[in-house]
Amino acid sequence: MTRFLFVLIAAGLTAGADDGRLADAIYRAEGGKLARVPYGITTMHVRDANHARQICLRTIRSARRDWDGHGDFLVHLGRRYCPPSVDPTGHRNWVLNTRRLYRP
Repeated sequence: MTRFLFVLIAAGLTAGADDGRLADAIYRAEGGKLARVPYGITTMHVRDANHARQICLRTIRSARRDWDGHGDFLVHLGRRYCPPSVDPTGHRNWVLNTRRLYRP
């Protein structure tokens, strides 16, 4: 029982750390310091880069909850960030750039 609980706690901590690393990759893929729109957050008004990061992290966590575990998580997340129905090329580039910068 203790070993099982430890594995669950460790998995939770890893997911949080990975979410931060993934947010960093998204930040860079969206233009980093030079971006007009930090973290690519265009669906709502953001006060500053820190607020945009919090929205990005919330989006990542929400996408993880919705993901069924099949297929590629970055493709799933990319459907929220840059839907292929709106911009197929942009979606493909978002996934490729984010994956290259993330390297889990």
